[in-house]
Amino acid sequence: MMKIAGMIILVSLSMVHGSAQGQPLPAWQHFSIDPVLTGSSWGTGGPALADYDGDGDLDVAISRRNSLSAYWYERINDSLWIQHLMGSGETFGNTLGTTPIDIDHDGWMDVVFNGIWFRNPGILAEYPDVPWTGYLIKAGGHDAATVDVDGNGEADILVYDGNKLAWYNTSSTLRENIITSGHHDHGGTAPRGYGDLDGDGDPDVIIPGYWYANPGDGIGVWEEHPWPFEPVPDASYGRSARSWITDVDGDGINDIVYSHCDTGGSHLFWVKNLSHGNEWQSIQLPDPETSKGDVPGTGSFHSLGIADFNQDGFPDIFAGEQEDPDVYMEADGLVAMKPRGLKERGVIWYNNGATPPQFTLFIIHVDNPGWHDAQLGDVDGDGDIDIVTKVWNADGPAYHLDFWRNELIR
Repeated sequence: MMKIAGMIILVSLSMVHGSAQGQPLPAWQHFSIDPVLTGSSWGTGGPALADYDGDGDLDVAISRRNSLSAYWYERINDSLWIQHLMGSGETFGNTLGTTPIDIDHDGWMDVVFNGIWFRNPGILAEYPDVPWTGYLIKAGGHDAATVDVDGNGEADILVYDGNKLAWYNTSSTLRENIITSGHHDHGGTAPRGYGDLDGDGDPDVIIPGYWYANPGDGIGVWEEHPWPFEPVPDASYGRSARSWITDVDGDGINDIVYSHCDTGGSHLFWVKNLSHGNEWQSIQLPDPETSKGDVPGTGSFHSLGIADFNQDGFPDIFAGEQEDPDVYMEADGLVAMKPRGLKERGVIWYNNGATPPQFTLFIIHVDNPGWHDAQLGDVDGDGDIDIVTKVWNADGPAYHLDFWRNELIR
């Protein structure tokens, strides 16, 4: 294999619904957290998955553009979630990037939306409907993530709006620190486009085509380096991706995984780090096959996550296509958000741990509900990783928020 930046190698893959190299593949059961969000229309920030009421299980928060409000959903059990209003604000009219974070370091998870953060009142177990106090902030954009940038043990806010990539110090009154600016992307840093790429122990950050070396404490010049991002020609909204930095092949060196998003014709890539971020090998994983009678192609993989879903000790890759029916950009010669009539899919590429890894493709679900900015976590507390997701623009009347339970049998 050639080891040069930009080289794409297609990996072979088996497509089954039973096991990967003898390991069982879990089934997935769908639950509606909120099957119809009353009065909803397109545009939802989140989901932000965290334990907000301190009862030991995961709840979820979202925002709605049409109501200019944010809500948190108290998990009672897998099929019963209770909606509570967090608060309202004008910034919800254009929100997308959302992340849970303990901003004030009081031990309770808060939530950052676009241009505003809501402080957890800390008494939700007794008074779940108490309002959250909102504070206007500078941070906001298409992508938002939580990471300890300066290594002081406290999580900070990382935001990319397609032009400016910046982090906001929670230990210094949310002081803005600009990593880079002047770009023309739609997104590319969420949900976890941060991690140590050069082996010096601090978190670096990526956008499509470039990674930035942390100067040590996040302050000062972040040195820019290229990595081989492969854009979709004539993409719906230009260069855009979901990204995740992790060690895919177990060699002790962090790699990049990314999926195209906000455009039809999306693909999934593993970009192997060959030399401290200076040399790369780009490996495209095969797209999900199309069932007989279905429309071929792919939509926007606006959900990306990496976890050991079947608990065999190796990181698996999840991606989900948006439900959005948008086709209006075709008039401008751009790729639609998905081919007309495409049934969106949630997909896991199961890693068998070989050298190099081989992947078994498993389709969780075909057709609505779709997937947008899905979050991973052990929602039901049974020890395996589940998925919470929502829709951005519904292919139908229902604007929904969804829980997919991992049915791994041990």
